Formats: sequence, structure tokens, C-alpha cells
Amino acid sequence: MRTQSPARTLLGVLGIAAALTVSACGSTDESGTAEPSPGAVTVTTSDATTTADVPTSSAAATSPTGTTAPHPDRCLIGELQVTLGQPSGAAGSQEIPLVFTNTGTRDCILHGYPGVSYVAAPDGPQVGAAAERDGGTETPVTVAPGAGATAAVRATVVQNYPADTCGPTPVAGFRVYPPNDTGSVFLPYPTTGCSQTGVKQLSVQPVTG
Repeated sequence: MRTQSPARTLLGVLGIAAALTVSACGSTDESGTAEPSPGAVTVTTSDATTTADVPTSSAAATSPTGTTAPHPDRCLIGELQVTLGQPSGAAGSQEIPLVFTNTGTRDCILHGYPGVSYVAAPDGPQVGAAAERDGGTETPVTVAPGAGATAAVRATVVQNYPADTCGPTPVAGFRVYPPNDTGSVFLPYPTTGCSQTGVKQLSVQPVTG
């Protein structure tokens, strides 16, 4: 029986070891470059290039975005009584205080501009343009139970506009939204408004103490 020479046996062992090394490194692309196995990324240092098992996504480390922080201290429509103060005349307009009275059992905060518009009836459609914001400084106002805060509304005497520009229309009163609230109340104030939305007929200032 023939026996293999020591040199031939050594070459065979080296060939098997080389094949195992290539298999452990992963597959090769069309250019023949070895690709790392799935779930690993290549990390390059100043001395050598090695393969490390590190996460390929940082989604778990990021915090949610696009959420709105709650404001539990805000005055809500359900704990407010909204009334009209005594109007005062000015050149071509009337200034009417909106009074927000806290009917709840806790201190709450009003901050910013109320929403105000004319409406044709208590549950009717809006008439013309809503009130524009008219200067002033937005300052948080803490309203204690039984206390109140005000915001001034200026209503233009719309008869001063040409009829074809204004489109004079009877209105039943105001629809009022407290600052930063989607709830509203109707306040009777029979007058005449402009049905044309391009006419400035109302303006409002921020709530003050």
C-alpha cells in the first residue's frame, strides 16, 4: 500500500483550514470582497478593521416627538361664566369688555387671546370675519374661584363702510371661545355686522387681570 509523503499531507491540512476561514467570514459579493455576517457592522479603528455585533438601529434610544404637553391648570369653558361688560363708545367703534369669571373650585389660568365672532343666531352660522388680534401683551392670568379676568373687544360701526363692501347683515351676538379652548358660549349682542369676510369688523386684545 502506498503512503502519502509528509509534504502532501501538510498541504491538505492547510487547504482545509483555509476553506473553513473563508466560510466563517461570510459570503462574498460579485467583486469577490468578503461581506460580514448578518447582524454585524464593520468598525474601523486606527490599527485594524474588525467586526462587532452592535445594534444597527437607534430607534429604541429616541424619545417620541410631536406630542403636546398638557396644561391641567388652564381655565376650561365648563368652569367659566362669560359675560359682557358695559360698552364704551369711541370714534366709529364700540369697546366691549369680555368678563371671564371662575365658577369652579380651583385657581386656573387664562393666557392669550379669546376667539370672538359675530353669529346670526345662538346656534347659527358665523357672520363675516372673526375678530383680529389687536396688540397687547400675552401674560398668564391666574383666576381664583369667584374672581374674574377681562379681554376687550372692539366692534366697528359697520355702517361706516360702503354697503357693497360690507354687506350689512343683522347679527344676534357673539360666539366666544376662552383662550386655548375649543368650547364656546353665545353672548347676546344684537347689532349689524358685515357679511363680507374682507372687512375688519372686530378686534380683540389678550386677557388681563
